[in-house]
Formats: sequence, structure tokens, C-alpha cells
Amino acid sequence: MAQTPWNARFETILRQGLPGLGKGKTPDADVPMESYGLDSMALIGIVSALESSYGVSLAGQVVVPVHTLTAGQLWGIVSAALQPSWDAGLYPPSDSATRGRTPWAVA
Repeated sequence: MAQTPWNARFETILRQGLPGLGKGKTPDADVPMESYGLDSMALIGIVSALESSYGVSLAGQVVVPVHTLTAGQLWGIVSAALQPSWDAGLYPPSDSATRGRTPWAVA
């Protein structure tokens, strides 16, 4: 069996959101998750769980049609969201201690 490119936390979230993924079966990185029961409502739940778990925003990032989205593509989107970017300082941290208030002033 090929090793998956993602970590255990990601796979746990997928398992919770994919009803057709058999117990003990690992999702294939290149198989559309629709094969495991993914629909638009399940995707919303998975994306919400990923955002909460990883502390990232995936809004506007998941633009692949639900019927063709693979676990590998979704992991790529999450991985990209976890990388620091040139404009990381423009947005407040996502932790709850600073949510709702900006820790700096813009003149």
C-alpha cells in the first residue's frame, strides 16, 4: 500500500466526513472522494472541521467540483493554507484569544 501524503489529523477528519470509507481503509489520494460518499453537504462539514482543526481559512480555496475532488487535492489546499505567505502580516491571527480585535493599527 502506498503511503499517504497527509497526516493522521487530516485522515481522521476525512474518515468522519466520508460515509463510504470503510473502516480500516485509507482513502486513495487520486480517487475522487465522491467514491467514498462525498457530496456538497459532506464537503462543507469536512472543510469546516479542517479550518477548525488547522486554524486556517479555506474560503474560496476549494474550487474543484465536488464530483472530481480527491483527498490529495484537498490535502494540497490545506498544506498551502498552512504555509506562511508574503502577506501573512496583513491578517490577524486565527486563535480565539485575538479573534475580533486587530493587534495593530494601520495609519
